[in-house]
Amino acid sequence: MKVIQLIRGYERHGIKFPLYPLIEYFGLGNTMIIENNYIFLKKIFKVFIRLFNTKPDILVIFHFFGSPFILPLLILSRALRVKTIIVTDFAETGLPKIHKHPLKTFRDILRYILLFSQLLLVDIPVCFTEYEKNILLKIFPRNKFRIIPIGNKFKIGTSEKENYILTVSRWWSDRKNLHTILKVFAKVVEERDCKLVIVGKFHEGKYYIPEERRWESGDEYKQKVTKLLKELNLEKRVEFTGVVDEKIKEELYRKAKIFYLPSKNETFGMVYVEAMASGTPIVAMKNSAVQYVVKDGVTGFLRNDEEGQKEAILKLLTDEKLYKEMQENCLKEAEKYRWENVIRKWEKLIKELVEGKDVC
Repeated sequence: MKVIQLIRGYERHGIKFPLYPLIEYFGLGNTMIIENNYIFLKKIFKVFIRLFNTKPDILVIFHFFGSPFILPLLILSRALRVKTIIVTDFAETGLPKIHKHPLKTFRDILRYILLFSQLLLVDIPVCFTEYEKNILLKIFPRNKFRIIPIGNKFKIGTSEKENYILTVSRWWSDRKNLHTILKVFAKVVEERDCKLVIVGKFHEGKYYIPEERRWESGDEYKQKVTKLLKELNLEKRVEFTGVVDEKIKEELYRKAKIFYLPSKNETFGMVYVEAMASGTPIVAMKNSAVQYVVKDGVTGFLRNDEEGQKEAILKLLTDEKLYKEMQENCLKEAEKYRWENVIRKWEKLIKELVEGKDVC
């Protein structure tokens, strides 16, 4: 069985993403990596020629759902009778909308047609959680979606806990809600002495904040956070580590008392899986994919307001019996995200697709 994979280059903003063990499983020789976030005409041509000459059984597409480039690729795959799988990685913010400005509305109508066409042509769209599936059913109301999460490379286990709360993001922006973390943490330390460890770097370039309908740069957000840190008098209680290597990060997870990240929106949230694999209970917001990864009252607490998050953190810091129960639940829940378990789901999907079975 021949499988070709198309993935985006795995370095972004100076941070390298680990290649999926799934990709390594299929073989790097069968993988076409499109570097950075842009697809140039020369690279597009190579992808089409490779597909035409190879005529694989399966084409697996990572990261490119919604790209105009994917539509002709799916049409060619249909013509060559190549079965296709696309990993959607899609959030609610990507849904087309009606705008006051007619040109923006027209642009989103075209985007809707593009998304619908891709879902129509692809054999199986793979979602990380029910969150994505439910969103995409609004665009294409046919139940042919398969849910397969991202696997976790962390060794499942924990260490003796230390007196700090951990929060991790590859890049900090308004969506990751670091400003809320600081405000809640300031209230927590009024009642309980502890430390906050922040891992990651600030976003490079600009990003859009949908709920505020404005653009913000990573530097602007960093200045906002720095100012807030001083206003709350937290400089001596907060440690910024920047980007750390995987071994150090894993150790930080295992020794942390609590993992706290009230992100506004996630299509998956690998950091929550990493926390569970480390036996570290979670405090987060109940939204997007987070509510499907973190089980409220089982592996942590999901609270959408600052007061609720504060109370959840204090409960985990003071109720030893509850903490132990949640810690055990985290380690148990992390088992289903082991890469070997995730790869079995992919193997089953691909086998059924090649054999022409009903995979839904």
